[in-house]
Amino acid sequence: MEATQFEMQAALIPDQHRFEYQSARKLARAVRNIIDSGTANEYFLYFQGIVDREFDVIERELRRVQLRSTVRFTFENALDAAILRINPGPEHGRVGMNLFLEIDHRITSLPGHSVDSIEGFGATLLQVPGVRSKEGDQGFGPGTRLGRDAWPSVMIEIGYSGGEDFLHLDAQWWLRNSAGQIRFVILVSITMDPHALRIECWRMVESARPETRQTPARVPTCVQDFNIDEAGVVKSTLGSTELRIPYDCVFDQHHDGAADVVFSFEELGHFARRRFRQMED
Repeated sequence: MEATQFEMQAALIPDQHRFEYQSARKLARAVRNIIDSGTANEYFLYFQGIVDREFDVIERELRRVQLRSTVRFTFENALDAAILRINPGPEHGRVGMNLFLEIDHRITSLPGHSVDSIEGFGATLLQVPGVRSKEGDQGFGPGTRLGRDAWPSVMIEIGYSGGEDFLHLDAQWWLRNSAGQIRFVILVSITMDPHALRIECWRMVESARPETRQTPARVPTCVQDFNIDEAGVVKSTLGSTELRIPYDCVFDQHHDGAADVVFSFEELGHFARRRFRQMED
């Protein structure tokens, strides 16, 4: 049987960051110890013997010790296991929030749209009922998607250089496990010294191989990429000439005069330089 995205991520986590779950308090202590070690910008912890019904207890404990904003969860119910992604640096949250705000502003400025057109999901834990669940960094979708069980249509995930394999598996998780509700994933990898950003856009695309039980007709694929250096110079290994979020990836219904959300190289460079200045403060 093909390994899931969860199992492939778990295989990347070293033994010293693998634990048997005992209590929310001990989990929070493990998170605190990792953060206090201060040796990297991003960590992944694996906990065996944990189920997602423990999430509320764990969340309350992490909030009590003021660590909740640093942690993102992925649960795999069949394995009674969870992966925690820890991002202690403030640049992680700033990059994700500011990218969402830039996109939100452009969407609400489209003809026929307003602030009611887009619903932000933040880092909500999204459930595949009875199977698995996951938190992203910044999700958003059409304002028509309301209620506790709603999913976004676009997900933004932020990580650090060296963790690209985890980010790629995040993109695959969202596109494969959302039953087509998430149609576009934006990955941002941060390099701190020297400052740089790598942005990737992922979608489901037609597979180059014939469909079989092991090979689906559509597969998660990086369709755009942008490498932005410290000076804000943008290059693409895939030949992308602009970052384009298709209208129909954001909204469930077509709209007369529908327009995609587009960022030029110049605009991407300007966005990156502003984020780099924040990282220096």
